[in-house]
Amino acid sequence: MNKISARALKILHIWNVAGVGSLIALSMDKLYGTKSWLLHRAGFDNYGLTKYGEIVNSRASVFYLKCLIKARNYDLIHVHSIDELIPFLKFFYDKPVIIHYHGSDVRDNWETHIRYIRRADAIIVSSEGLLDGAPANAIWIPNFIDTEHFRYRGPHFGREAFTFMYGADDEAQKIADKFNLNLDIIRRGIPYKELPDLMLQYDFYLDLKSDSQGRILPLKGVPSLSKTALEALSMGLKVIAKDQIIREGLPEQNKSETVLKIIYELYEGLLNCARANREFG
Repeated sequence: MNKISARALKILHIWNVAGVGSLIALSMDKLYGTKSWLLHRAGFDNYGLTKYGEIVNSRASVFYLKCLIKARNYDLIHVHSIDELIPFLKFFYDKPVIIHYHGSDVRDNWETHIRYIRRADAIIVSSEGLLDGAPANAIWIPNFIDTEHFRYRGPHFGREAFTFMYGADDEAQKIADKFNLNLDIIRRGIPYKELPDLMLQYDFYLDLKSDSQGRILPLKGVPSLSKTALEALSMGLKVIAKDQIIREGLPEQNKSETVLKIIYELYEGLLNCARANREFG
């Protein structure tokens, strides 16, 4: 895929849930020649996921002010989860603003976010299940992962499995017993740079998580694999989720070229629409 030859689009990402914003910014710049930057706040990157961008060491109000000032120099603003900033961005700037949700903040809770996102130009969710109760214009764009960091190193044929503590330990153990797997249940908090070395010790990842009420997710439908599960698949591990299907290989829909093409086309569409509105009023 060739980089664009026109003036590079300037994209500002705000916040960095699970490192997704940083990964999009870095990968989009490499593939499409955009000029992206990311602002994240110190104290909210405990796992070292911000590989690209700026960590701002300030209280919330100063961080928000910095975001508003910085936004004036960019064509489009891609906000991750902190939707309370959107009304201010739209008040000060006539440019597209995207809100991108990554998890439980909107699951069964869309009504508390509507007042912030009424003027958002696009709403993205990273898991298909998050579309339940979402505004009609919300779209699902799957996560992709860093296949260089989580490099495929051959298939895993043993019986060693691991899962992280997400409130679903008992369910994970039942699945491990069913498949005759030796299961390690690991506390969360492994630094991002150390995850590949951890995964190399195992053959299976059990992708199980509960919600705040202790219910195993998803509550209905086919599981949307977590970012960790996709990383495990990229490295050659097998993954088992709530539906107890053994998955192997990174799906095409989660490869960087596939996802970035969708996001870039969304960027272009929003910017073209904004230009047309300014020209024809």
